[in-house]
Amino acid sequence: MEFSIQKADFLRGLRLAQGIADRKSTMPILANVLLRTDGKQRLLVAATDLNVAVSAELPAKIEKEGALTVSAKMLHDIVADLPGEDVKVKRSENLWAEIRCGSFESKLVGMADRDFPKLPEPGKIKYAKLDAPTLREMIDKTLFSVSNDETRFQLSGVLFECDGKTARMVSTDGHRLSKIERAVSEGPKLERGVIIPKKGLGELKRAVDGLGGACEIAVSGGAIYLKSGDVGLSVKLIEAEFPPYEQVIPAPNPVGALVPREALMAALKRTSHMTSDKTSGVKLMLADGVLKIISDNPDLGEAREELKVDYAGAPLTIGFNSNYFKELLSHMSGDRVRLELSGELDPGVVRGEASADYLGVIMPMRI
Repeated sequence: MEFSIQKADFLRGLRLAQGIADRKSTMPILANVLLRTDGKQRLLVAATDLNVAVSAELPAKIEKEGALTVSAKMLHDIVADLPGEDVKVKRSENLWAEIRCGSFESKLVGMADRDFPKLPEPGKIKYAKLDAPTLREMIDKTLFSVSNDETRFQLSGVLFECDGKTARMVSTDGHRLSKIERAVSEGPKLERGVIIPKKGLGELKRAVDGLGGACEIAVSGGAIYLKSGDVGLSVKLIEAEFPPYEQVIPAPNPVGALVPREALMAALKRTSHMTSDKTSGVKLMLADGVLKIISDNPDLGEAREELKVDYAGAPLTIGFNSNYFKELLSHMSGDRVRLELSGELDPGVVRGEASADYLGVIMPMRI
C-alpha cells in the first residue's frame, strides 16, 4: 500500500477515528485505525470499538493498493504536527507505516488489516434527512444529563423519538431531566423511541460539527446510522426501556418566576462556594418580586444573594443541587428563564421565557 493525501483531508478522518478507537480494550487492534485504499482516488479511514464505528472515504492519490492498521492516536498526533500539506504513507514489508512530509520521516508499527473487525454494513435501508445544526443542538442540550451509572443502562443514553415531523430527545440521570423538541420536515419515522448511548451521541455530534446543511439518519437492526458527506457513522442502540418521562414532568404551572438567566447563573456560582461538596445544595426562597439564594455550611460559613424577579405567587422555599441548576442554565438561551416551582417536595421546571420546546426538570432536596 502506498498513497499520498492532503493533510487537512487526512486529519478530518483521523480526528473521528481516534475518538472512537478503544485504547483500553483487551483487543489491541481496537486501538488502531484502518487505512484501506479504494480504487485509485479514495482512501478509507475507519475505526470501531465494536459499539461505535466510523468510516471516512477521503480523496487521495493511490500509488499501490492495500491496507494496514496503526495506532489511531499516534497517527493522528503525528499528522497533526506535520510541517507540510502533502502526506505520503507507505506500508513496508514488516507491516510498518512509513510516513513522509517535507523533510520529516517517521515509521509507525502496524498490524495486519485482516485482524480488524468487520465494519457494520447497513445494507439497503432508507435514510431520512435531518438538519445538522438541529441535530447537534439537540444532542448538546441533552447529553449533559445522561446518567454515568453503568448499572442503570436504560439511563445511560438519550431517548430519540421522531414521527417524521417532530424530533425529540430526552435524557435523565434520576436527579434531573432534559427534554428538547424540534420541528423537522423530512425526519425519520420511528415506530418507537430508541436509546442512543452516551459515547455514540458524542461521536454523532462530532461528525456533524461545522456542517451547515443536512445529514442523513436511519435506524435499522439495533443501530442508528448517520451519513454526512464522505463520513459514515454507526452506533449500536441500548436495548432497554426508557422510563416514562412524561410522568416526571409536572404540568405547566401558570404561576412562575421570570428570572434573568445570566444573573441567576452568576449568583448560583457565588453562593455555591459555601455549599457541601457532597450535595452542592442551595436554598431558593421566592417571595413577591424577589428570589433569595442561600447557602449554609457549618464548616465554611454562609452566603446569600437576592435577585429582582417577576413573581407574584405565594412565598415558597425549596432546595436544589446548585450544579444541576448551573449546568442546565448554561445550555439555555435568551435573557430570562421561567422557574416553575410548586412546593418544597415537588420537582422544579426551568423553561426559556419564549421557548416551550426545551425544558429541564430538577428534583428537590432537603436542606
